Amino acid sequence: MNKEKINIRKVFLFLLGLIFSELGIAFYYTAVLGTDPISVFVEGISFHVGLSVGQISTICNVILGILTYLFERDRLGIGTILTILAGGPLIDLFYGTLLGIFPPETTVLGVRCIILVAGLITYALGLGLILICDLGIGPFSFPPIWLARVTKLDLKYTQIITDALFFLVGILLGGIFGPGTVVAVLLTGPLMTMFMRLIRPFAEKQGE
Repeated sequence: MNKEKINIRKVFLFLLGLIFSELGIAFYYTAVLGTDPISVFVEGISFHVGLSVGQISTICNVILGILTYLFERDRLGIGTILTILAGGPLIDLFYGTLLGIFPPETTVLGVRCIILVAGLITYALGLGLILICDLGIGPFSFPPIWLARVTKLDLKYTQIITDALFFLVGILLGGIFGPGTVVAVLLTGPLMTMFMRLIRPFAEKQGE
């Protein structure tokens, strides 16, 4: 656990980032055009156990949070705990609200495409805020970080490996693959980087 004094403003910005990122995931699910690899995995499990995607996300976050504590303790932070506690419930809150407004059986493809774009933007913005705050890794960041440490492979390669594994298992379990998945894989990183460049001066000023 990071023992540096916790900056309240950074915690606020982290929570804002968490809200945006989980709203983005809810947008992806609402569009029914495919999601990012991890969300495909979560969705696939939810189809088989009768729990919501938010509840499955919370269970996964708890398990991965425990593994982070056991094997990558120096990367654990208040942000990790906040994600475990609030991530899943936020997804269910936003997803339930969006489904009431945009039921998939009556929402036309054009509107679903707009929802998909909204998901891409809010998800990338949220991730950018979370990374800038540097308050501990998210639980789903544990697998590639741990794999990089034990295999000595570069993190960018272990990220691809773990994303591919989450995706393949999710597809086998019935998670939805579609253009949204391609959009998430190709555009989240560049958009997130752009948002980080724009936000960083403000975030660093807040941290003074």
